[in-house]
Amino acid sequence: MKSVNTIKKVASLTLVASMALSLFGCSIFSKKPVLAAAKEVAENIADFDADKLLDLSTLSKSSDKAEELQQGLNGEYLDENTRKFCMAVRKTINYEILEDTFTAKGNEASVDIEFRMADYKSLLEDDYKDIDELVKAVNDCYDTIKVTYEARFVKEDGEWLLDNLMGSSFLKIFAFMDADIGALAVDLTKIVKKTSWQSVSGDTVKNAKSIILLLEFNEEASKLKGKGVNMIYTVSKDGADVYTSKAVEIGSSLKIRITYSSTQNPNAELTSGYLAAGKYTIRVNAENGTELCSASLNVQVASTSSSGSTSGTKSYAFSNSEFASKVMTAGWVNIDNKRVAAAAYGSDATAISFQMQVKPEQSETLQFAFFYGATVSEASKIKPMTDTPSVSGPAQVIVNDKGSFYALGLKTKEGKSFKPGFYVLAMYSEDKQTLYGIATCQILSQPASNYNK
Repeated sequence: MKSVNTIKKVASLTLVASMALSLFGCSIFSKKPVLAAAKEVAENIADFDADKLLDLSTLSKSSDKAEELQQGLNGEYLDENTRKFCMAVRKTINYEILEDTFTAKGNEASVDIEFRMADYKSLLEDDYKDIDELVKAVNDCYDTIKVTYEARFVKEDGEWLLDNLMGSSFLKIFAFMDADIGALAVDLTKIVKKTSWQSVSGDTVKNAKSIILLLEFNEEASKLKGKGVNMIYTVSKDGADVYTSKAVEIGSSLKIRITYSSTQNPNAELTSGYLAAGKYTIRVNAENGTELCSASLNVQVASTSSSGSTSGTKSYAFSNSEFASKVMTAGWVNIDNKRVAAAAYGSDATAISFQMQVKPEQSETLQFAFFYGATVSEASKIKPMTDTPSVSGPAQVIVNDKGSFYALGLKTKEGKSFKPGFYVLAMYSEDKQTLYGIATCQILSQPASNYNK
């Protein structure tokens, strides 16, 4: 009996050992194909390959979920800038199969896949001037975030297939595709639908006291309302900038009128009360420098009759290039509505003034002097560095919300009139050792009303 019992115990131990080895061998056999399937799933998630993922899963290709997967991974619902952001994040994705999380029971198994990507959440807490700057920040980001996907598999016809494609755990991987990138989601280069000049047919207008550019934005622009995205427009005449606007919010209205006249810019060059002839261009840029649009218009001034003439004189010229580079606009201005041409006033004028808008860094106190010449010949012979002026004095820069200006003027005494002839203005450095420029205007022989008919 004892020998029989011993034989039974040995047989029993042998059977237990055999079963253990059998189970162990089964576990090893089933783990490898599941891990291989998990790796293939991870690779295609990183590649955003919807078709391949459907081939590796139990999800029917004709289902609504399959369609959502394909559209989602293709980014069809995204605007262009958000798509650029998502592509940048996508390129940072890598993964690791966490083999120690593997579990299996019959024809079911699961394993965790850890995905790492650039920490886009922290990046989006900062401000960026444009989408390219945000994309660069993603590319340069060393910090990462982790998303763990519990991939569950079932065995069908000897093949391990992913059974929770499009589940909540899967969708967390792609949360960055729903991230709000704010105003950057709107492509600023495409928000202007069209531009047109008001009351103008073609590209030329005559005797205009103002020019008005109409901007029409597309619906995307409305997304920028309240986002703090502003635009600034600049007006140039014959290639030289003459006016820059204050910031204007984008998105509050889909139609905006941009007006340029002497009301907007008191130093706008005028001829007989109209904008001086030339090619005017209005450029509209976002504050970050992105150009939204531009449009040009040729302005002409029809000839007007005049008993006087400024022929033979030059309105103004700068002799010092360094100072000239700081002057944005310059010209004789219409102080008391007695100016009848760009550099001519009626005999009833009581004040003349030459004004210049300069760059903000210009703060020097100028010296100026007025000389008189009865004829063109006399005026041309004036030597501003040695001749005695009629009037002279200092001129400090005037700074207001429209910019920095010099106003160099001359007034008659009460009850007096200017003598007809030519008034030559000389502008000097603060120490009066350097001549900066000369400006000449004419006082005509008749009142302004005789010329402005």
